[in-house]
Amino acid sequence: MALQNLQITAITAMRARDVSRPTPEQLEAADRRPLRDEMPRREPRRGRDRDRETRQAQD
Repeated sequence: MALQNLQITAITAMRARDVSRPTPEQLEAADRRPLRDEMPRREPRRGRDRDRETRQAQD
């Protein structure tokens, strides 16, 4: 209910815009990072199968 009375002023909007903007260092790091399509695929996790194998090995 408290959010119904919330008013965003011009100053608040400007601060939010500045905060959401990445820094030059963040932009450079993102450029160096490979894209998701360029990353090697990982083996899918097999949670239940792995737990069953672990339990059998302990017995």
